[in-house]
Amino acid sequence: MLISCTPKNAEEAKTGEAQKVEEKSGEVLNIASESMMHWRGKKVGGEHYGVVAIKSGSIKVQDGNINGGTLIIDLNSIVSEDLEGEWYDKLVGHLKSSDFFNVAEYPEATFEIVKVEKFIGETDESLSAPTHEFTGNLTIKGMAKSISFPATIAIEDGIVKASSNEFAIDRTLWNINFKSKTVFAEFKDDYINDMINLKFEVEFSK
Repeated sequence: MLISCTPKNAEEAKTGEAQKVEEKSGEVLNIASESMMHWRGKKVGGEHYGVVAIKSGSIKVQDGNINGGTLIIDLNSIVSEDLEGEWYDKLVGHLKSSDFFNVAEYPEATFEIVKVEKFIGETDESLSAPTHEFTGNLTIKGMAKSISFPATIAIEDGIVKASSNEFAIDRTLWNINFKSKTVFAEFKDDYINDMINLKFEVEFSK
């Protein structure tokens, strides 16, 4: 029934073991209610996509730079934007089940910022040019992994906006193994790709 493969032009996030998060100083800005995380995925013969609400969070800003912060992602809010009716209910219900995010036991995911640095490098010419690279610990189903991905940050009149291009993560690193052909050989012809694409769109203010 569901997700994911790397749609064209999505770069894979750098992934590793969770990193130590040091306490940082700075002005605290709180997340705006319209902030969200987009998701996209593929299986054999199809694609699904949608959004997840970021229910709370804050960042610290010092000398015009993001110095730390945490986002709380409400997995119960996950929706599909490509389906309606019965198929929508089946897809969303399956995503919330123990096959995927197991929201009954793990209703939230978190992203805890370790560092934000100026972006150095190149991206696909069809994508927006990023200004910074975020590194932080992404926790899903109680498992934390470090991920790094490029994003564009704009700071104006005390409001911070940050958005990433779509980037890909390997769901099996967070023990989301349903119909993974790299985990289960029997799914070689009817599988869900391991890669899930994510895209953050967030805003913070006093």
